[in-house]
Amino acid sequence: MAQNEDKTLTPGTTNRLAIFCFYDKDGHAGDYVSVFLRALMPHVRRLVIVSNGDLDDATRHMFKSFTPHVIERENKGLDTAAYKQVLLQVGWDQLEQFDEVICCNDTCYGPVYPFSEVFDEMNTRPVDFWGMTAYAGNTMTNDEVLPLHLQAYWHVYRRSLVSSDAFHEYWESMKPSNDYAFNTRQHEIPFTQHFSDLGFTWDAYVDWRKYEGYTPYSLLDMPMETVRDSRCPFIKRKIFAIPPIVGLEHTAVQTVKQVYDFVFEHTDYDTDLIWQDLLRGHNVSDLRQIMHLEYILPSHTLNPSRPQQGKPAPHRVRSAFIYHIFFLDLLDDTLHYFANIPEETDAYITTNPDKVDQIREALKEHGITRPVTFIPVENRGRDVSALFVASRDVVLSGKYDVIGFAHDKKSTQNTAELGRQGTEALAFGQKLMENTLGSREYAENVLTLFSDNERLGQVCPPPPYHAVYFPVTKPLDWGPNYDATINLLHRMNINVPISSFANTVSAIGSCYWFRVDALRPLFDLALDYTDFLPEGEMGPDGTISHAIERANGYVAQSQGYYPAWVMTDEYARIEASTLNTLLDNFVGSLPPSLRGITPYKTLQKQSPAHRYVYEGAEVATRGVNWVWQHSVDKLPARISQPLGRGRAKVDIGLRRLAHAMLNRLRAFRQR
Repeated sequence: MAQNEDKTLTPGTTNRLAIFCFYDKDGHAGDYVSVFLRALMPHVRRLVIVSNGDLDDATRHMFKSFTPHVIERENKGLDTAAYKQVLLQVGWDQLEQFDEVICCNDTCYGPVYPFSEVFDEMNTRPVDFWGMTAYAGNTMTNDEVLPLHLQAYWHVYRRSLVSSDAFHEYWESMKPSNDYAFNTRQHEIPFTQHFSDLGFTWDAYVDWRKYEGYTPYSLLDMPMETVRDSRCPFIKRKIFAIPPIVGLEHTAVQTVKQVYDFVFEHTDYDTDLIWQDLLRGHNVSDLRQIMHLEYILPSHTLNPSRPQQGKPAPHRVRSAFIYHIFFLDLLDDTLHYFANIPEETDAYITTNPDKVDQIREALKEHGITRPVTFIPVENRGRDVSALFVASRDVVLSGKYDVIGFAHDKKSTQNTAELGRQGTEALAFGQKLMENTLGSREYAENVLTLFSDNERLGQVCPPPPYHAVYFPVTKPLDWGPNYDATINLLHRMNINVPISSFANTVSAIGSCYWFRVDALRPLFDLALDYTDFLPEGEMGPDGTISHAIERANGYVAQSQGYYPAWVMTDEYARIEASTLNTLLDNFVGSLPPSLRGITPYKTLQKQSPAHRYVYEGAEVATRGVNWVWQHSVDKLPARISQPLGRGRAKVDIGLRRLAHAMLNRLRAFRQR
């Protein structure tokens, strides 16, 4: 035995049993789990993995490569029940043969520092049990007092505790619940105080006193400082799932980006493991907010490449730019931006055959002498067919990693007949082009961005919210296109987290840069001009073009890439100022009785009934999708795909019902 009389452990001991609890709704473990286990194995003598639910074959095989002790159990009682089952199955006599028993789970990314640092330090501390971090204790807004306690994602019990009757009685009498809050209050919160009162000693690897006066939960509210200053080896996965509006209760919502950047720049942990996990389980709209996927790039200087620590400098991506030109009266403005295509980037122009000569002449007049390849198009499907039909062979040629696309723009949504000014469409077009090809340096910085970020699949300007575009993009940018987008995704057998209550993070306006592999399924559809409506029948919204426009972010996600927004530094000044002005005026328009002390509380006070309607419809939508996934989706594709259109109709129906209920609520409140 390596445990000394003062309860410390002999340096270098590995006489530990680790119980690793795993849960995933699909039974699939991301690579971050195998990295965690591989780092843990040198420090334990036996590993038991217990899964709350059935595993897929790949995960089961991966787990058994670490240990023959793999248990698949019914998902009841959360991780507390899983730990209890293993402890009782192994038996107290066997457990007492180990110097330490570790109870840990899959709720963390890491280790970002070697586990040896943790074990070497904790071996020297004379304790009966310990944890990685502790919740410092506080009084909640409902006056509930939460005591100081070790957080249960990482509990370590020494033989002095495991061999005690008190420990046996605690676990044998434990009655876990499926309710997370109840489980936390039954086990995690009282555990530390309970055994401390019985005379057992404890400690945490991270000193919670260091963050006293700031937060009781440093790994949630100060993750970067906890990792950087206390060398905590973990990042909690839950910080990537907290809505920013909730995060604004205690922070400026900078924390997730801070800790990610620190790990990226200063540790050897592969942050691609984080992206792999996030892209599988999160809606890309949530990821945009949580990870701040808005890039601001210089207009007049070149950004240096920024590789991750421990990785070689990335290769420059091979690139092309495809520009669709239709409106010859806009040719001067079009070629102003066309001239900003980097020299390293091959240039293509799609246009009607009868316009080629005039465009060639205009190129000469503007001093553009670079090689340009013209691609003829039919006058059907506009810019979208120009890319996905006419240019498909170029995109799929294998010559390019990243392709940019833009088009000249006149919006039929802004016409004199509708009483609208041309400046509304002009401003939208300028926003698109300034943030797609604002300058030569900016375009080169976009390419560097793709080189440095292997998971980046697409960047586009943020959507417009001025004038008549405001109700189209705020708060949601689906319009009448949700069901058509779902049907299009089903045609490509794409199933990613998607909701009609979250924005799309897609290229509204169809000007963007994309990684070929990210959007490959759209090109593999082999669309034809006949898939698009004739020009005279093409409406301002609700067509396959608009479905493609909203689907591209989800297509990128399905291929393991994320979409993002991008702006020039100069345009970002306008965007930040305008958004702050909008916020001032919208909050200022609320009566004082609806203003809270924090952003989230202000929103809660503003209209609880509206929020409940939206949340109720979202719950109903998730319920329908769950039933579909576990029944219809398991049928053969020839049956499930046609029925999938029905799911889209149910989803959009629930959304329309929610809006109808909201309208009734508004009418009632105005009486």
